[in-house]
Amino acid sequence: MKSLYKRLRFTALAIFFLGMSSPIDAQKSMQDLAELKDRKWDKLVKSYKNNSTWIDQLKGLLNEDLLSEDNLPNPKKIGVLTMQIWDKSITKISKSTTRTSFSTTTTTLYSKNYLTASGSNIVADKFLDNMLPILKTKFEEENISLLEPKDYLTNEEKTNIYKEGVNKVELSGLSKSLQKLNKFFTKKDLEVQGSLSATGYEFYPLSAKLVSSDFKAPASVGLIAEDLELDAVLVITINVSLENRGKSLMLHGIETALVGPIDDDTSKEFKGVIGAGMMNKYRDGLSFSSVYFEVEPFEIAELDKKSGEFEEWYLEGLDTVTSRMSDDLITGLKKFIALDKSR
Repeated sequence: MKSLYKRLRFTALAIFFLGMSSPIDAQKSMQDLAELKDRKWDKLVKSYKNNSTWIDQLKGLLNEDLLSEDNLPNPKKIGVLTMQIWDKSITKISKSTTRTSFSTTTTTLYSKNYLTASGSNIVADKFLDNMLPILKTKFEEENISLLEPKDYLTNEEKTNIYKEGVNKVELSGLSKSLQKLNKFFTKKDLEVQGSLSATGYEFYPLSAKLVSSDFKAPASVGLIAEDLELDAVLVITINVSLENRGKSLMLHGIETALVGPIDDDTSKEFKGVIGAGMMNKYRDGLSFSSVYFEVEPFEIAELDKKSGEFEEWYLEGLDTVTSRMSDDLITGLKKFIALDKSR
């Protein structure tokens, strides 16, 4: 009887604690994520509520009289710079040892399930097809045009600027180190496996989260946007991995970031003071707004192991997720324009 009582008591406690678990922790599908209450959503999503650094940077330009209030950013024409997939698959490490009478050699092998180039492209296109119409509608409601490369690359010069921009992205020292580490573990050969972009888009070597957290990247991206005659650009990143021996595609998160040029007074030099170099970077471009979240990975598609083809997709709720992210992204943009640091 005591043994039975202990088992019943343990079961009751387990059910109690499971009932107390957070909906975020229990989230297992896109639909679950879409239906989160506002307070739970705000805890999960990193957006304007979590970062006021960019407003401080903008205020710094105003305080130094390098930018006039009449020229504060107010984008009306935004281009989607890149819609990219980042492969977050776990790297498996194995070691083999070869012994001879003269020496012992140990070889470390790194292996993982990569998305192929075509697979990555399919995923990027799938998300783009679902997300872009909603993003366009949300921006149009604010009298902002959201354009694809096919819309804003109107001549050969702009097409070359767009393609060459991939090699002109500048990162801070820390971000470079993180990027190199990420490249080593996630894609040894970018052209054939791991992380690629949607059809018609270049793969820019920075995620939305990276460009929104680095102080150098927005400057180079801002200059690219300016050369493309855009008021800002949108970076979209989808983080995924292959699991279950390549049979399941898992979602780790979705990131979006708005970055644009600054219409500063180019006739004024700013040098000879501490922080001048960083301030001059801000004059080239800043992050305007970003929304991104990271979730416990959950399955969004099933693949056939032999053919590698996608058999089933589980993206119900992505439309609502995109709509909520768009609302946060636009709210962040409005707060940036208004220099409003409130949460």
